[in-house]
Parts: sequence; C-alpha cells; structure tokens
Amino acid sequence: MAVEWLATPRPNPAARVSWIGFALRRLRQYGLPPRSLAARMAGTFALTLALILLAASSWMYWGLSARMTQEDRESVLRKLDIAVAVLQRHSADSGALRQEVDLKLPPDAPRDLFVQLRNADGRVLLQTPGFDPALRQADFDTPAADGLPRLRKVHLPHDRHFLTATLPVTTRESPGAPLQRMRLNVALDRSAESRILADYRLRLLGVMLAAMATAAAAAYAIAWRGLRPLRHMADAARDIGAQDLHRRLETRKLPDELQVLALAFNATLQRLEESFGRVSQFSADIAHELRTPLSNLWGGLDVALGRPRDAAQYREALESAVEECARLSHMIQALLFLAQTEQPDAALRLETLDLPHELQALAEFYEASAAEAGVQLQIDAPQHLALRADRMLLQRAIANLIGNALAHTPRGGSVRIAAHIHGAGVRISVADTGCGIAPEHLPHLFERFYRADPARSRTRGGLGLGLALVRNIVRLHGGDIRVQSQLGSGTCMTLDWPSR
Repeated sequence: MAVEWLATPRPNPAARVSWIGFALRRLRQYGLPPRSLAARMAGTFALTLALILLAASSWMYWGLSARMTQEDRESVLRKLDIAVAVLQRHSADSGALRQEVDLKLPPDAPRDLFVQLRNADGRVLLQTPGFDPALRQADFDTPAADGLPRLRKVHLPHDRHFLTATLPVTTRESPGAPLQRMRLNVALDRSAESRILADYRLRLLGVMLAAMATAAAAAYAIAWRGLRPLRHMADAARDIGAQDLHRRLETRKLPDELQVLALAFNATLQRLEESFGRVSQFSADIAHELRTPLSNLWGGLDVALGRPRDAAQYREALESAVEECARLSHMIQALLFLAQTEQPDAALRLETLDLPHELQALAEFYEASAAEAGVQLQIDAPQHLALRADRMLLQRAIANLIGNALAHTPRGGSVRIAAHIHGAGVRISVADTGCGIAPEHLPHLFERFYRADPARSRTRGGLGLGLALVRNIVRLHGGDIRVQSQLGSGTCMTLDWPSR
C-alpha cells in the first residue's frame, strides 16, 4: 500500500530576513538607543525598578541580619548568665559546670556555642570541645564600666566568624580551694549564618539583575507599542506635500496625549493651506493688476510706432507710457511696503507720540483736498493723549483711511477723526458720511487688490492695497482694526491701538 507523506511547509528564510530588515529600518528611522524615546522610557523604568528593588532588598536583608544578630546576642548573653550562675554555686571542676559547658544547641541550629574558663594565669581550666584555638584572649572585649559584657564580632581566616563575650568571675578551681579571679569566655560560631547571608545577597543580586533585564525589555516593548500611533502620525505627516495640504491627521482613535499634538498639527496644516491659498490668490491678483498697465503701455507704444506721426502725437504716446510706468512703480512700491509690514519681526522705531498733534498734522495735509471735494474734516481728540508707535507707519495707516474716506464722501459730507482712551489702549476712528459699503463686501475689505466696486473700477486710481496695508501696520503694533458700514449712511474704521 502506498503511503503519502504530507510535507510540512518549512519557514521561508527570505521572509524572515525581510521581516528583520524591516524591523531594523523602523528602528533606525525612529531612533536607536539612547536616542530612542522607547529606549529612554525603558531605561528610566528599569532604573526606577532597580532603585525600588534595591531599597526593598536592603530592608529585607537588614531585617534578616538584625534578627539573626539579635538571636545570637541573646544566645551568648544567656549562656554567660547560666555559666556565671553555676560558678557562683559550684567550683570550676563541678559536673554541673562541665555539663553546661558541653551542652550544645539543638542539632538543627546553624551555629555552635563554645565556653572557656581561664584562671588568672591564663591557663584553660575548662572549655567546650571544638573550641577554635585561633580565638585568643584579645578577641574577647573586656566588660564595660558598669560590669555588663560587651559583644564583639571576630573574623578569622578561612571565612570563620564568631560573636564573643567575656566576664570576670570569682570562684574556686575545686571544692575547698581558695577563691580566685577567673575569666569566663563565650564564643558563638556564626560562620553558617555568614554563608547564609552571603548566599542571600547573591540571590538578591541575581533577582535584581533578572528583574531589571526583564523590566527593561518589557518596558521597551510596551513603550514601542504605545508609541505606534505616534509613528503612524509621522508616516501620515511625511506623505503630506504641498499638493495635499487639505489632508488632516485622524484624531478619533488617538490617545488623549497625542490628540493634542495631532490637533495642533492639523491647525498648522490649516494655516499653511490658508497661507498657500493667499499666496496663490496674491500671485493671481498681481498678474491681473500688472496685465492692464502693461497692456496699455504695450498697446500705446505699438500704435505710436505703427506709422509715422508728428511730434505732438509721439509726445502724447510717451506721456501715456510714463503714466503707466508711474502706475507700475507705485504698485511695486506698495507691494514691497506691504510685504515688509507682514513680517512679524519687522523693526519698529517706537516713540511716544502726541496723538492730537499727529492727527492735526494729517488734517492740515488733507485740508486742501477736502476743500476741493467739498468735504469737512473734523478732529476730536483730548489734549495730551500719548501713543507709543512708529511715527511713519502710524501716519501711513491713518492717511490711507482719510484718503479713502475723502474719496467716498460726496460734496457736503464730513469726515470725523476721533481718538480716546479705550481700556488699556487707544481707540482711533475715521468715520465718513459717504455712500457706505454693502454687507457682502465687508469680510473682504482687507484683502489685497480687493475693491468693493464689482467692476474693479480704476477711475479713482486705487490699487486695492490701502486697507490691507493699514491692517498689517495695526497688527504689527499688536492692535486690531474693525469696520462698520451701512449703505447710504457712511463707514467707520476703528483702530484699537495698544498704548504700551
């Protein structure tokens, strides 16, 4: 009978290598230790855990060591008390003392107690079998001034440790012998305890190192996984180009901490999109505005050169060309000045100005134009009203508003320029009794090249840059501008200027 063997699919080495290469590329892309945020978080977590474990382990080790030391002290002192009590009733060679000297701790006790009795000459009268001969009398501290024994830790070669104590006693060597001063020494073998504590320290160190390594690896994996939404944000942001400024980062599934970042990035994209839109519109407006004077200039010169003409006709063509060139020059200068005022770090020559004096000077400058147009100019400002501003920019802004007001106010009307303290700043208003502005035009008044006249009439010679320039000047000083207008009732431009 034929037997068919099912072949077990083997792992593809190429796929494994490809996955490893992708992981390494991601690590290099988002940072390797110590620059990686995940690695820093893992290192900080591991260090914090190490400090906690060190404190806990030290406390546990200290408690164990202190407990064992306390038990040893009690054992040594108890042995001394019992031996001294026996010597007070019996002689040194009595069976009761020998029984107490040879008495050992229980078999399961990890230590041994040794007793030694020496006479005044230093001769050993009695000692526990196995008493370490390396222990000398100098290893036993003399009692304190109050007669209490003092315990001493003794460390001998070959990792031998003892706890010793001594007491002077007065007793007889045998019944009937004279009393004499003797020294009773007690030594507790702590070598087994020292090995236990050393093994405990080694185990604690191993546990701490293993816990640190495990915690660092787990923290790195958790941090790497937790930062995955941030990597997705970076990938999405990397794919956004100049043509994709309408795209936004998805914020619904992001954690709260990253939602703030995503919302701020989306707001930045919104501002960039609006800026690009304004730049595109500005470019289109410049092209539209420059096309008309260039076409006029080109057409006039082409007609003048089409056939021979007399000197008067050539002169008329040249005058027309000069007029168009002047218009182009004026437009270019206005655009350059507008670009300078749009820079937030533009240098301002701030000085404290007497605002009524400045307004009066501007009124006198426009007095002839107002008289010719049949419009009355009025100034309403309290005396000694001070304002800190750039003189040239302030005059340029208010002059543009006065010029617009005079241009749109019919004969017999009036233009009122007022100033007063408003809150922490100064409010300047230019109001006219002209034709007013339709509501649909108000949101666009401060756009460059925008004219409320649908036909974009140039009969008044305006470029559509004056109000945009006024807005930039006011914002450059930290203020704001507002407009109120009604058809047939006039227009009021209000500048809220910080006093600073």
